[in-house]
Amino acid sequence: MLRHDLTSMVVDGSHRGVRIVVDEISGRFTRVSNDLWQSLCSGTATEDEWQQARQVGWTRHRSEAKSTKFSPLYVRLTIGSIDTVAQHLAGVTGWLFGRRAVMFWATTILFAFALVISHRQQWMASFDSLGNFFAQANPIVLGGFFVATKVIHELAHAVMCRRVGSRCGSVGVLLLCGMPCPFCDVSDTARQPSAWRRASVMLAGIYVELIIASIATFVWLAARDPSVAWYAFNLMFVCGISTLVFNANPLMRYDGYFVLSDWIGSVNLRSEARSAFRAWVVAPIAGPGYRIRFSGGVRTGCLALYHAASTLYRLVVLVAIASMGLALADRIHLRSAMIALLAVAATMMLFRTARTWAAAIIGRGDWGGVSSVRRGGILIGGAALSLMLVGMPLPRYRSAIGHVDAVEAVQVFLPVDSIVADVNCGLGDHVHSGTTLALLSDDRMKIDLASLRGKIREAEAISWISRRFEISNGAGSGGSRSGVADAEVVHWNKKLASIQIRADKNDVRAPVSGMVLPAEPTLPNDSLRGTMMLADYVGTLSTSSKAWCRISPDGQLHAVLQVDARDRNHIRLRSAVRMTIAARPDEVIDSWIESVSSIDSDAGSTVRRGGFEVLCPLPMVDSDQVMAMLGSQCRAVVRLPNQSLAGDAWQKWKGWNGE
Repeated sequence: MLRHDLTSMVVDGSHRGVRIVVDEISGRFTRVSNDLWQSLCSGTATEDEWQQARQVGWTRHRSEAKSTKFSPLYVRLTIGSIDTVAQHLAGVTGWLFGRRAVMFWATTILFAFALVISHRQQWMASFDSLGNFFAQANPIVLGGFFVATKVIHELAHAVMCRRVGSRCGSVGVLLLCGMPCPFCDVSDTARQPSAWRRASVMLAGIYVELIIASIATFVWLAARDPSVAWYAFNLMFVCGISTLVFNANPLMRYDGYFVLSDWIGSVNLRSEARSAFRAWVVAPIAGPGYRIRFSGGVRTGCLALYHAASTLYRLVVLVAIASMGLALADRIHLRSAMIALLAVAATMMLFRTARTWAAAIIGRGDWGGVSSVRRGGILIGGAALSLMLVGMPLPRYRSAIGHVDAVEAVQVFLPVDSIVADVNCGLGDHVHSGTTLALLSDDRMKIDLASLRGKIREAEAISWISRRFEISNGAGSGGSRSGVADAEVVHWNKKLASIQIRADKNDVRAPVSGMVLPAEPTLPNDSLRGTMMLADYVGTLSTSSKAWCRISPDGQLHAVLQVDARDRNHIRLRSAVRMTIAARPDEVIDSWIESVSSIDSDAGSTVRRGGFEVLCPLPMVDSDQVMAMLGSQCRAVVRLPNQSLAGDAWQKWKGWNGE
């Protein structure tokens, strides 16, 4: 039965008739239809309606409400009221929440969104390097960005609540899966008769965060300092994508959820959707003995679909949070502790699910009127379906990041300790085999060559004089001297030939015909000269043993993908790969695995993780596009052999335990 301390009031005269129910003990204000309230007061409400009333604590048996149970995944810590601050700011924020201001900022947000779309190649490249940036960035600074933006988000709710004439409640911190998120109670807004005003309060936080994301977009595009650009991009990500995915998403209890609840006139959308799912899906399966009767209305069907989508989405979010937590713990070498924490959380969730199923099988609650034979059949069918789903081989995929390179190009080296005197080619030029690419100069070698030629001329002169002396004075008188001179001529000529062979190497020639490419996928940079081209090496000393350039005979490019070593046994040659390249973001390329390298273990790493590379050929492109694609970041999805969920979980468990 309803509690006697509840009060209600009519707030508008619409055709449905909306009433505000005030719970002075909990401080809640709930909007319900007048028909629903009258049904509850007269005792003629349906079981679903009484279930919703119990959920919000309107009945005398409040202990039945499940919302009072403690959950370590949802901890609410109240700090105090912020109404005074919100009331002060409400009078000075017309530049942000006034009608003209809203039109101006909405235009700014749309313009920033158009800029992001037009620069998709740039932000896709930023996403490719985002992981490295987060690994090197200061976590305190990034965490400060997140907390500051969420505080501004909640403050916007409070200010807008005051601007529409309602009081702002308490503020605090909500621990969602251990992640701190500020919250602000604006339930007094339910008194507002205008749906637009109520929605404006709920959407104020999203509105302000999108403004911050828009300003960050302009800074990101205009910044010349890479650090400034990266932090601006981080703000774009936190205030733009995250607030749309989470806050505006009605599948979780955030701003979008409450706007949708108000729009469809639901007291407790999640509870009503759960009841609709039972009436639309469970009731036909349980049969006539089930306490909840089947309902095939349009509203019931839509709410049932909403419940299914919301449950699936929450599961995906939990898995994503667990994966990110595991990756973070792996980086700071706390994998075992994180696995233990995830195991405890998973056990609690499974225990809760098992209790629900056990109550259904035993015949408690709504299942009390269902026959034991039917309950047993449902149990067997559910178990068989679960085993089939868990054991069914499913297609699997792995994401990988890499770059574009011409792996079959022939390397060209320069002789060590030589000066580059001239360069006869540039990157992207086509050369023929034997064409001179560069001329090098060695002053010491020039001195040695001049000295040897002088000694040869001197020895030849001595030999000629000695031979003339022999002719004029008779054979044998000077034979030993001319023989020595001839021997010196032969000796110095051999030495000259040896040095000449070395000198000929200073004429660097193309070993094959093809396109001249840089030695590495990306062009080298110099602190003074910037990006180094081949002509920039003129006058420099070739002291490096690394290649100077490469020549690609056919212009064939490959995607070089980095894959974790734990997937080595699942990678197969000719496996399908689908990828996108930053240089051509609008094109999806289908390829296959052509070659797989050996595992390169990181012996210096504490976690002893390694990886390997796979090569995937790319479609042939025009020669003028080869240089544009070379070194571009690429994101790929690799098709793995089919495997069941049970097998995949077992593989992950072995990987988590370091097997």
